[in-house]
Amino acid sequence: MENTKTEKLLEELLEEIRILTVKQKAEAFKKFSDEFLTSDLRKKMYEAFDGERTLQQISSAIDCKLNTLQVFGQLLIDESLVDFETKGNARIINKSLLKVTIYYANKELRGD
Repeated sequence: MENTKTEKLLEELLEEIRILTVKQKAEAFKKFSDEFLTSDLRKKMYEAFDGERTLQQISSAIDCKLNTLQVFGQLLIDESLVDFETKGNARIINKSLLKVTIYYANKELRGD
């Protein structure tokens, strides 16, 4: 079990080193913002993804309909732009600059 965690951490660190400079990360986040954070509500929802609160807790905290938050969260999950875990019936989402950067690096490599 411990080896699996260590291997995963090393893979993530290697991926981080391979990919990017600060400039590339900033450019990727700008593209992400332009493409996915297209309203004040979406910006609020994304900023609230802290890896600790459930979607229900976030929807109450930012005064947003749970369904709206779920749809946006699922979009980001489907595009592999965030980290998430499920605890019971609750989904917990966390922002991931690494995933955003990989997403746009892959798009660029594919010529999208």
